[in-house]
Amino acid sequence: MRPLRLETASLEPAAIAGLVLTHDLGPDLRKGTVLSSEHLDRLRQVAEVHVVELEPGDVHEDEAARGLGAALAGQGGLRVTSPVQSQVRILAERRGLLRVNVPVLARVNALPGIAVFTLFDGQAVDAGEEVAGSKVTPVAVPEAILREAQYLARELHVIELLPFQPLRTSIVVTEKLKPRARALFREAVARKLGWYGAELLEVRESPRSENAVRDAYAEAVSADAGLVLFAGASSIDPLDPAYTELDRAGGELVRFGMPAHPGSMLWMGRLGRATVLGIASCAGFGKQTSLDLVLPFVFAGVPVDLAELGHGGLVEKSAGRRFPPYPAD
Repeated sequence: MRPLRLETASLEPAAIAGLVLTHDLGPDLRKGTVLSSEHLDRLRQVAEVHVVELEPGDVHEDEAARGLGAALAGQGGLRVTSPVQSQVRILAERRGLLRVNVPVLARVNALPGIAVFTLFDGQAVDAGEEVAGSKVTPVAVPEAILREAQYLARELHVIELLPFQPLRTSIVVTEKLKPRARALFREAVARKLGWYGAELLEVRESPRSENAVRDAYAEAVSADAGLVLFAGASSIDPLDPAYTELDRAGGELVRFGMPAHPGSMLWMGRLGRATVLGIASCAGFGKQTSLDLVLPFVFAGVPVDLAELGHGGLVEKSAGRRFPPYPAD
């Protein structure tokens, strides 16, 4: 790009054709506009304008933003908006788990003139939600830089939207619930797990006994459950049937306890093809807890290490919030 300073009094149409404006002259003539003879009268209303002349290999900001956005959205389930002031937004076309390859994202943003910004990795997003954006910060960028950014975005998968799977889900409750609490729990289960597309098999209320829990696990296996949600196991007793019978059923306890609050007593196991998630009590199921950090990974079929979810695990303080609580005006 070659920057030029133009005195408008002596401008001729041929002198401005193809030049790119580098500053706003009002809402009718914005930075990034490719000038032509139709802009001449408007330019003559000011004494001086600043432009750049694109050189061979330069790509205009809007074209560059479109190309970068297409590379970012190339994994499927995402769409790109039209550029506005060199910026495009990437929207989810379906519900899913957003994955962001943070190290590769940093490599893209280290390229001069390139800016890509996303939501946090590991978020569940809804159809129509903005998940990322990209823009070119100058009015043009060298084609070689754009090609490198597109390669990283497309081939190394800066962002992906993984679809949720309609897991067959069995719920086991070992608490003695009063009718009102039972109804609230069933409603919360249907609302929360239904958002992911779960196929709810049943909400089984079971005594906290070895035989009853063993039968509950056996039923889940025979029903080909992909998720078993276990509510009401003791959070401090390693001999609780929820754990001992899981082992006897051929499963395993993967981790007990999670670095998050509320819900630090969440536990995770495996039973055949099913993920087993345990919560200490069903009383708070309708609230946001550590379980909500884990469910997106489970329904997307992505292995999850609970130890890694401590970053953002302060759920009661709105995990992921970056801004201070500024006082109102």
